[in-house]
Amino acid sequence: MAPGNDRVTAWVRGEVEAGGWVRAGAAAAQGLRDLHGAGAVADLSLGQPLEAPDAVRQAFQAAAARVRTRRFGYMPNLGYPELRERCAEDVGIPGVTAQSIAITVGAAGALSMALRAFVETGSEVVVLAPYFSEFRLYSEVCGHRLRAVPPSRDGSLDLEGVGAALTAATGAVILNTPCNPSGHVTTDAEMGELAALLDEHRRRVGRRVLLVVDEVYRHLIYPPHRRVEPFAHHPDTVLCRSFSKDLGIAGERIGYLALHPSLSGPETEAGLALCQRALGYVNAPATAQLALLELPAWECDLAPYRQRRDRVTAAARDAGLDAAECQGGLYLWVRSPWEDTLAFCSALAERRTVVVPGVAFGDPERFRICFSVEPPALEIAAGALAETAALLPPSR
Repeated sequence: MAPGNDRVTAWVRGEVEAGGWVRAGAAAAQGLRDLHGAGAVADLSLGQPLEAPDAVRQAFQAAAARVRTRRFGYMPNLGYPELRERCAEDVGIPGVTAQSIAITVGAAGALSMALRAFVETGSEVVVLAPYFSEFRLYSEVCGHRLRAVPPSRDGSLDLEGVGAALTAATGAVILNTPCNPSGHVTTDAEMGELAALLDEHRRRVGRRVLLVVDEVYRHLIYPPHRRVEPFAHHPDTVLCRSFSKDLGIAGERIGYLALHPSLSGPETEAGLALCQRALGYVNAPATAQLALLELPAWECDLAPYRQRRDRVTAAARDAGLDAAECQGGLYLWVRSPWEDTLAFCSALAERRTVVVPGVAFGDPERFRICFSVEPPALEIAAGALAETAALLPPSR
């Protein structure tokens, strides 16, 4: 081994080499900004939400100024009781109480906690491509093996593929809806069929499969599409929610885990508190929790996102590109017109537009555009898409 190569573990070296596409894109965009100026670059890489609205900023200011006993001291591991009550009301399902809620460090914390609390080490975790690349990290850190279902041609859930992926070792299925990166919103029919698959699998092999539903974009669903209630379909279900996108506070890292009533109870509550500590933090940030309590509602203004979605969709289609319908979330999922998607993404970068290649999400034929940027950046991107799509692919 060459000197210096053992500074980090083999696992870390392997993961760094295998992934990091989104952050690499953000770094490339910064390099372009350094060369050309911030206003000349379309950074469509990182899933950055729009700026937090005034009401959210004011809530954080009020929370920061709030005086209460042990304002900066330890709290219960699972969060302030009054916020857990509020989150139970937010779920709005009979039987979901504060005992069913854990306040977490974003949806990532909720998802990691669920995998650690309910899925035995050594189990397989099934994901449907395209999928958020960090799912693999969350699973592996908990001692699980990721098993990916190949992407469907039309962007819908490949339920036949899920059925084929289920084995006696399956401990969980992760479902992201709306999906990052495809923008697909799971339908009621899809959710029902998925639940039926998991129920039939449990009867056949005698093992529960946890359905982990990542709802980080749940308030960013564009009509006529609508959210489906997972708890109505499958009892072995947990919901992982975040306020990062809805409220524009990605840097504050606040969210919650909600359990189906069948999974709740004193033993589970104690177990979740243990998992919270085992993940390396004892509770979610106090000021962010208090800010959520200051807000009368946790809604999101869809209009500015929908306008940006429509603009970039029109630009991609005007360029002759095959773009999936973005039913929810922040992304347009586009099929590369070149066989070499990485080369197409590089050609876009030469025109000061940075996107993320689909290999990051388990589908190397596509690339992801994050459209939650200011309108001038979308105009730069529109020009780059048109120019690049008109080029002949490079010869091999």
